[in-house]
Formats: sequence, structure tokens, C-alpha cells
Amino acid sequence: MLRLQKGQHLKKRCKLWAPTWQKEVGSAPEASSGHNWLMIRTFLTTIALIAGAIPVSAAGEVAPEIHQLCLQAADYRGCVEAQAGTPEYLGNKCPDNHAYVGEGKCQRVYCDWVGLGGGHHEPLVAGKSSWRCGNNYNFWKDELQVGILRLGATVKVEQTSDCPSIAPQEGWNSSCEHAEDNWRAIEAEAKRPKCTKKLVPFECDWNAYLEANPSMKAWAESNPEAAEKQRIKLEADPLKK
Repeated sequence: MLRLQKGQHLKKRCKLWAPTWQKEVGSAPEASSGHNWLMIRTFLTTIALIAGAIPVSAAGEVAPEIHQLCLQAADYRGCVEAQAGTPEYLGNKCPDNHAYVGEGKCQRVYCDWVGLGGGHHEPLVAGKSSWRCGNNYNFWKDELQVGILRLGATVKVEQTSDCPSIAPQEGWNSSCEHAEDNWRAIEAEAKRPKCTKKLVPFECDWNAYLEANPSMKAWAESNPEAAEKQRIKLEADPLKK
């Protein structure tokens, strides 16, 4: 979005300059025309470089956790691209009577009553969670009907602290339905930093720590043996000493 705004602004300025520049081309020597064109091309190149240097997060295209992870990296754009394959956590529970269908979406599950042999359950939810329909006798048609599981309107997945912080499996209502009894302890252990406080802001990555601290990086390059000992010390899990 930010690039588009700069582009639009640039077009407006170019339109304002065009008549003046054309007059100069018509009245000035050829060398002057080349000089003017060189100035405009330099200006365009500068704008492009500035736009390209702005972090992608400025346009709201990067998840906050990825932005924080890559903020201290020497190559911000490269770090963001490397993290692009990481699924973004959107929620862990669908509203009641809704099943998770992927990509942060849930769909309403309902029963469609049909005559015997009139259809099959939606494969995505059949045999999962608590989705059941049973049979129903239709007095108007004087026939026994069976309930077929169908999917309806789509809504966004929700977040709750009562279930593990992962997306539900497709066809199920929440991540609670597949959680271990001690999932809270498991999740706390998984989120706990496994290094000393200095490396915590860098996801316990020694190299990322050095890139964010040029003086420390210079020291490490000049003293490789001492730096290796320091790396081992900082990367050590404080609870497993």
C-alpha cells in the first residue's frame, strides 16, 4: 500500500514537470536535454530504492511475530521471506455448531432430512467431533427420513484460553478435542525460552544476537575460541544446568 501511494505521488509530480521539461527539450541544445533526462531518471531510481528499503510490515503484510523476529536481522526482507511458510496462528475454536475447515475459517454444521438413500454426509465432518443427525419421521410425507450432515455459512475461527493455542483439526470444533490432559504444562514448556536472557529477544539465536550487536560480532571474529565458549554459555538452558 505504501509503494502505491509513493507511485501515485510520483505520477502527479511527473505530470506537473512534463510540460516544462518538454519546452526545455524543444528549446535547449541536445546536451541539455540529456542532462534533464538524467536528473529525472536519477530521481525515479532514488524513489524506487527508498520504497524498496521500507520494511514490508509498514504495509501490514507481515505478521507481528514475524516482524519482531526479523527486526534485528541483517537482511530483514530475506528473513521475512524465509518465515513466509510458517502458518499464522488465527484461532483454536469455532463457534458452537461450526466445524473448522482450514485457513482460519469455520462452517456451520446442520442436518438435512432426506428420504432413505437420499444422500451422504459431508466427508469433512462425517464421523468427527459430536456431529450427529439421527432419523426423523415426516408425518406430512408419511416416511422415515435420515439426517445428512451438511456445511453452511462461513465464519472466522475464534481464540480461547481454554484450549491449546493451535488450530483445530479440519472437521472438528476446537483444538481441545485432541488435547493431552496436561496440555497446559506442555504448552508452557514449549513457549519457555531455552537460553539465557541475552538471547531471548533473538529466539535464542547466537548469530542473530551478533548481527544486532556489531561490536560483539567484531569481538567474536577476533576471538573465535572465547566466542565459542560464550555462545555455549548463552545458549544453555538455565533450567537444565
